[in-house]
Amino acid sequence: MKAFSFRISVLLIIACISPSYSAAQEKVTMPVSYSAITELPYTDADSTLDYGNEISQFIEVWRPSEPTHGNLVFIHGGCWLSDYDIKHARPFMSALSKLGYQVFGIEYRRVGNGGGWPTSYQDIRSAIQQILKEPNVTAPNTAILGHSAGGHLALLAAADEQLPNTFASIIGLAAISDIVKYSAGSNSCEVVTEQFMGGSFQARTEAYLAANPVEQHFLNPVYLLHGTGDPIVDPKQSQALIRRAQSVYLQKEAGHFDWLHPNTPAFARVERLLKDVFNESN
Repeated sequence: MKAFSFRISVLLIIACISPSYSAAQEKVTMPVSYSAITELPYTDADSTLDYGNEISQFIEVWRPSEPTHGNLVFIHGGCWLSDYDIKHARPFMSALSKLGYQVFGIEYRRVGNGGGWPTSYQDIRSAIQQILKEPNVTAPNTAILGHSAGGHLALLAAADEQLPNTFASIIGLAAISDIVKYSAGSNSCEVVTEQFMGGSFQARTEAYLAANPVEQHFLNPVYLLHGTGDPIVDPKQSQALIRRAQSVYLQKEAGHFDWLHPNTPAFARVERLLKDVFNESN
């Protein structure tokens, strides 16, 4: 990955609650809790692809019954910990598939099952390379999305010279964008950073710089969506890339998990962004 290259001008939008959601969506308690997304119903993936020999090296694929609008690669979060696997993101990916997208959900090694830096990201790169071998999947008709710690890994993919530089977009949902500043925090996810990185910033400075999105030169268009009420990843994490991203969008009052719940204004914002990215009419 190349060093940071300064670029001016982007859009920072501080948004009010989206006007385009139904009465059923108004019943969702916000901010959405982790337990709320784990209790959501979902449609099982249609197939699974392996991209390695380890138990966590697989990709779940949802193939929509309606014509595909584009391909979505999703990287789940969970503080980079093996305690949080792909299961909690299945309702989100299933909902995206129902919108007409072919969805590839990446499982990868994390802290506790062989992951950490750089192994976790190497898994992400290998998985994306495997996905690009699938029929009718090319970088220009594919967007990569990542949530939280998965957003951190997605942003690194945006700057990876070993991957194409022609993806439709890289989208960070409540993404960890400055891993150095994040490691200095004290919440339950922030304190995991040193485990993921194998030490402190002072002890592993070069590794932190290599793993830090704010230090990278993005080769693909980047969009960041963040809730103003996020207690796990501060919105300042996305704002750190305000001069580097196509846009940084702050959803008023949204929490950390609102993006993964299909009945929230935050999810509706994701849907609108994807339509824009793929030039779809409403």
